[in-house]
Amino acid sequence: MAFLNNNRTTGLMLIIPATLLLIAGCGSGPETEEAPVRNIACRTADASRTLIPMVVTATGSLEADTSVTVSTRMMGWVKKIHVVEGQTIAEGDRLLSVDDTDLLAKKRQAKAGIAAAKAVLDNAEKMAGRFENLYAEKSVSKAQLDDVLTGREQAKAGLEMAKAGLAEVNAHLSYLDITAPVDGVVARKMIEQGNMANPGMPLLILEQTDRVKVIAHVGEKDVSSIAAGHSVTIEISSLGSAVFQAELARVIPTANPGSRTYDVEAYLDNPDGRIKSGMFARMTIPVGNRQAILVPKEAVINRGQLTGIWIVGPDRIAALRWVRLGRPQGDFVEVLSGMTGEETLVLSADQPLSEGDRVVN
Repeated sequence: MAFLNNNRTTGLMLIIPATLLLIAGCGSGPETEEAPVRNIACRTADASRTLIPMVVTATGSLEADTSVTVSTRMMGWVKKIHVVEGQTIAEGDRLLSVDDTDLLAKKRQAKAGIAAAKAVLDNAEKMAGRFENLYAEKSVSKAQLDDVLTGREQAKAGLEMAKAGLAEVNAHLSYLDITAPVDGVVARKMIEQGNMANPGMPLLILEQTDRVKVIAHVGEKDVSSIAAGHSVTIEISSLGSAVFQAELARVIPTANPGSRTYDVEAYLDNPDGRIKSGMFARMTIPVGNRQAILVPKEAVINRGQLTGIWIVGPDRIAALRWVRLGRPQGDFVEVLSGMTGEETLVLSADQPLSEGDRVVN
């Protein structure tokens, strides 16, 4: 029994030193060292909170200040169109002629009617003169004289009626030779030579384009903050994004039934005629000021669909902050979310920054 106990004791004594050696071996490897912090020279700036203008943006189109639809009162074939689209015309210039064959025939009839009425009146005048002499000689009765004088008055009325008929024909003829009611430009031709023109049917559209009207559409949530007299900015993209300043002329108080938007109008001078009716326009209307966070555009970086800004922490360590941007404001851009407005920003660095780099000036 004593022999067995000694063996167990000896075994335990052998195991313990081996275990200690194993533990010592596991802990004897090289320690892990942290990478050194890089010092990166950077230009920095502070974000700022400031007041920026609040604006309402509305889209619309351009129209001529004055647009005139030319038509005729008479039915007839279009005999001649004297102008072409785009032509500049003056008030009184001939525009279009409608066939006048039927009216010329009626004019000849009216003139013949006048000649006949004059002959009847001449005869009635002579008859009245004779009867007045006979009545003075008591050769005819007063009733006979009155009948002759009545006939003379009827002849006068007949002559006036014939003259009125001729005047009516002449008026109708003036409707067939159509002239320009205003100075302007022929914007559209809506009938061709040889077609039938009907009363009230649009034939030509004339526009005065030395001044144009901008009609934009504002949503119902913004219309209450807009009033006539506001200074507005108008951008016309088809003219190379040309920008014009104007004054808001009016706000139409009734909404468009389909879109539930309200029309606002402004006017632009167009002395060179380069602004054309129907062009697309974007109107920007200031409606006050609001607080905003602005950062220089050069501080913004883009990675794929994300937008970020390098922020300098209190310990001068750089950290990339993802943000959501708003509208540009000159050389700055508004930050809608992701910043408080009290941060220091990195504008540029001597070498690409990484998280944990130390910013030095």
